[in-house]
Amino acid sequence: MDSLTHIVLGAAIGEAVLGKKIGRKAMLWGALADTIPDFDVFASPCVSDAQQLLIHRGITHSIFFILVMSPLLGWLFSKWFKKAEVSWKRWSLLFLLGMSTHIFIDSLTAYGTGWFEPFSSYRVTFNTIFVADPFYTVPFLICILIALIAKNGSPRRVKWNKIGLWISSIYLVFTIINKWHVHDHMSTAFAEQKLTADDFITTPTLLNNFLWMAYSHDSLGTWIGYYSIFDKTEKIDFKRVERNDSLLKPFEGDESLRLLKQFSKGHYIITKVDSAVYFNDVRFGQMVGWDETDASFPFSYRLNKSADNSMALDRGKFKIPLSEAFASLVDRVKGR
Repeated sequence: MDSLTHIVLGAAIGEAVLGKKIGRKAMLWGALADTIPDFDVFASPCVSDAQQLLIHRGITHSIFFILVMSPLLGWLFSKWFKKAEVSWKRWSLLFLLGMSTHIFIDSLTAYGTGWFEPFSSYRVTFNTIFVADPFYTVPFLICILIALIAKNGSPRRVKWNKIGLWISSIYLVFTIINKWHVHDHMSTAFAEQKLTADDFITTPTLLNNFLWMAYSHDSLGTWIGYYSIFDKTEKIDFKRVERNDSLLKPFEGDESLRLLKQFSKGHYIITKVDSAVYFNDVRFGQMVGWDETDASFPFSYRLNKSADNSMALDRGKFKIPLSEAFASLVDRVKGR
């Protein structure tokens, strides 16, 4: 999930665990605890852009890392802040809950999370929520801000913190149930059209949980379809996008290409614009793909040597005015 979401969730956990002991500071330390797994971004200057994609949500997002770091950080904080009179066990609980909820909520998105590092490179992903969902974050943020301005130890503060945690948790449950409903509907439509491929995956589109994308690939290409839970028609149009592996011949043996294939789990489309060849990760969806058969992909990594790919995850977003893309998204969410 995005950084703001982790900060808000961490602040709520901090208040619940240490609010009665250290007041507002509990929210600060809770936000820190929930953000720690994302410290892997500081490795960016030391590795290639392709390597960073796999380092992120890797070892620092693992169960092993959390089990080792939680008691260590708990002990350190109990020594650094002796005046707070908080035991190392309580500090450890704060870091355990903060980091655990971080990797759990990250695993609900399409990116993939390395729960089992360093013993396995398998990435856990449930595809139930988009990496930034205002319907989850905004109500939660409002509740936490109300709790923050309330007096230390006041019933109002405890009340609004609990409300924030309950609202956010209920929304996550909704996304899981919604995923089950959408996947069943879209997979049935795919089968009824007698389309065949190696797998079938559903994932929410950007910034919402109402419009979903389904994709299914084979060795030559990918079927992509969209469905809004507000659609009035049962029909889902699946379009075919060719994989274009032939465009990869100049890059055979390239380490970046190997890492990209591993990162995308094989869900990719290769495109060429002028002399530039792009590796597009299907898992992150398309920009207005529900309206255009050749819509760009947000994740677009340029394979040509010396290309700057620090913004590869967002490159496709700049190929169309954001206002136009947002208007198209809202219109499609309303249903057809």
